[in-house]
Amino acid sequence: MHAIAAQFVHAITTHDEVALRECFAPDATFRALIPPGLRERDGAEAAAALITAWFSESSLRLLAEDSDEVGGLLRIDYSFEGSEDGEPFVVEQHVFCTVVDGRIAAADLLCSGFRPPS
Repeated sequence: MHAIAAQFVHAITTHDEVALRECFAPDATFRALIPPGLRERDGAEAAAALITAWFSESSLRLLAEDSDEVGGLLRIDYSFEGSEDGEPFVVEQHVFCTVVDGRIAAADLLCSGFRPPS
């Protein structure tokens, strides 16, 4: 399960929507609680497109990543620093995933939003 976690984070970091889509099962469900609210998508293509859109105008540098298994779920944590429109930010996300046959079948994500760096 750690391989899919590494692929997931790398795809976000490199803005690789195709690689991100490959992390998901074709019929995956994806829910994300982000500022300003809940976003839900069905299918690998829709989930990858949503995540990619969040960072499409941003430069990103990975600050930290971690993954572990929690009661049969894959937990993926990562944080980035970046900039968008010349404004620096930090962002942290936590994802809990059901993995089936090496792909994410369902995922629930919690996002800090783009925050000013400390």
